[in-house]
Amino acid sequence: MARKLLAVGLLDPAALELPEEYRYLPPERIEWSRIRRQVNRLSMRDLTAAIIPALHDHQGKVIIAVDDMTRLTPTLIAFWLAVFEVAQVIGCASQKKANVFKLWWKMTEIEIPPLTPEATCDIVQAYIVRQGMLIESPGLFVGHVVKQSGGNPQAIADMLDDSAKERLVDKRKIREMRHAAGVGYVDFIPVMIIALASVVGARYLAIGTVDTELYIFAGMLAAVVISI
Repeated sequence: MARKLLAVGLLDPAALELPEEYRYLPPERIEWSRIRRQVNRLSMRDLTAAIIPALHDHQGKVIIAVDDMTRLTPTLIAFWLAVFEVAQVIGCASQKKANVFKLWWKMTEIEIPPLTPEATCDIVQAYIVRQGMLIESPGLFVGHVVKQSGGNPQAIADMLDDSAKERLVDKRKIREMRHAAGVGYVDFIPVMIIALASVVGARYLAIGTVDTELYIFAGMLAAVVISI
């Protein structure tokens, strides 16, 4: 975050304890690779002391986008609570962890539906052209990414990034592409509840009618259901 704020000129190099030579350089000329170690050595308290005042003093509201707020440490939660007071934050999370509830209370939840197959196709085709990828069967590749991603933008990005590393994406590699977003699960809980209820009912019926065979069968069926 400090890198982005520094690049757009919102953060003064002096606040990050950088050498004086950087204080007179235009933001676009500051090379992050040369200062990364020094910035990373700063404590969270020092970074907060540099970032929060810079956001507060900026004319106009700053919008900050966070790609994943699912797992945050207590220190980071406190940091983002401070950021909420001086900036507009847009964040994503795969699930709402209980330890981050203080942040969720301050945010408005917006459900984001999966991308349509048409939109996914457009993204994949544009990426292929931009990266100059060599693909044996482009149609098969696009269709496979659409199916495996399930419209999840992160899944699309993961599959495209992995494929772009290949010199040639042949049909075998296309078929081997997998992503968890494209895996479907069937909820068997209702079926299990009905099966257990049937077993219990059968056992009571066997007891009431003194039917030994039905009682034994119900016991065997119960063992099978429980083992599943």
